[in-house]
Amino acid sequence: MRTGWLTDRSGASAMEAAILMPVFAVLLMAAAAFGQAFFVVGSAQWAVERTARELMIDGALTEAAFEERLRELTSRFSAIDYDVSYSDILYGEVRVTEVSTMLRYPVRLPGFEPIWIHHRVEIHAPRGV
Repeated sequence: MRTGWLTDRSGASAMEAAILMPVFAVLLMAAAAFGQAFFVVGSAQWAVERTARELMIDGALTEAAFEERLRELTSRFSAIDYDVSYSDILYGEVRVTEVSTMLRYPVRLPGFEPIWIHHRVEIHAPRGV
């Protein structure tokens, strides 16, 4: 009876590499995709904050103009989606506009369904009366 094939280790490293390489490749792609996604979401948050600063400076800026400026700043990010809602609150003599923005961005990996990142940005912008 031949039992040498049970203890033969030749080719074991190649088999281990063949099994583990796809897993490591997917993990590497996922790390890069999530890094890009967090960069895009952070850049979109910066765009919301910058547009809110313009809202504080320009008291005549309307909601439609706010969204148009936000779309201009985020036009490079084609896959990002967002909803903007506004509410005005009067604190004594000061009118404060609350801008709430929900950012959504898909993380896509080959062979997987998109994973959506949801990020809420809330800004309170004091405005003149």
